[in-house]
Amino acid sequence: PIFPLEVRDWGNEEGHGYMYDLVVIGGGSGGLSASKEAARLGQKVAVLDYVKPTPYGSRWGIGGTCVNVGCIPKKLYHTAAICGHNLHEAGFFGWDRQNCKGE
Repeated sequence: PIFPLEVRDWGNEEGHGYMYDLVVIGGGSGGLSASKEAARLGQKVAVLDYVKPTPYGSRWGIGGTCVNVGCIPKKLYHTAAICGHNLHEAGFFGWDRQNCKGE
């Protein structure tokens, strides 16, 4: 490597002088996975995450963009749209659409 790295096992060195063994920047899926695994292995972990509220005041807690406003909500809306389309088409397959109403 261009910059040789010194590999040290901080978790087994008593009194290394740091408050945390691992500090993770970002509470998205990757950051949470890394922090949970490190904690499972006995490391003291801190997760730093901040989301600037939108002009509409939208904000969310830990989980990142994908979980809160990106991938997961998009998949939920996509699945709901498919369900609505299937309900609309159900009459062509003999289903009674009179009682199929969304709220």
